[in-house]
Amino acid sequence: MGAYARRGLRHCIALDVGTSTVRLWTSATDTTISEPAALVRRAGGRHAVGRAAIEQAKRDGGTLVWPVRDGVVRDFFGCVHLLRLLLARAGQWYADDHPVLVGVPATATLREKKVLVAAVRRATGGRVSTVEEPLAAALACRPDWGGDDVVAVDIGSGLIEVARIADRSVTAAQRVDVDDPVDPVPAIARCVRDLTAPGTGRRRLLVTGGGAASAGAAARLAGYTGRSVTIPADPQLATLTGLRLLLTR
Repeated sequence: MGAYARRGLRHCIALDVGTSTVRLWTSATDTTISEPAALVRRAGGRHAVGRAAIEQAKRDGGTLVWPVRDGVVRDFFGCVHLLRLLLARAGQWYADDHPVLVGVPATATLREKKVLVAAVRRATGGRVSTVEEPLAAALACRPDWGGDDVVAVDIGSGLIEVARIADRSVTAAQRVDVDDPVDPVPAIARCVRDLTAPGTGRRRLLVTGGGAASAGAAARLAGYTGRSVTIPADPQLATLTGLRLLLTR
């Protein structure tokens, strides 16, 4: 924990830029903001973002833009505008000397990571670093890993990832190709079994993301995989919580 913490830091930002939701925390006000990852472009270059954008689209018939798809940036400038407005709402100003830690999909390509970093840097002006989202979410569970076989499942609205974690790093990861969008549990279980390390200690499964709260998901995954399942208190905020711990502890 605290790998990105530095003495004397007064302002830092943690960002979880998801397909459906952007979650951010800033030390400037010690507040967390969670908003839909949507914006509406207005005449004159003005934009509405988050819940205000959705309400305006319903009221005025505007076109909603969702800059992030499947966990990666699809609309670069839309993402920049979205982040700038949300950071302004959080009381964070533009400066080039503060650290920004952003979660990235463990299965993202190098190019996809670079695009996300570029968008965040343009929006914040800060020094941007990245951490794989399943690892950040696993840190929120504060597990005592030891020699156990630890696999993390991050169930997002646009992306589901399974990652094996050892020595506090992601050693292997798979994106889950869901056969049945109504019931992704069997597909997740297959990926968990694929990433199971032979000859290790206790088999543990950390389940995070919005889908972790689905009725019966944890019990079924335990049954399918034979693993001990851990879910953080607020699975939707797990990634952001882990990023914040890395910045501040």
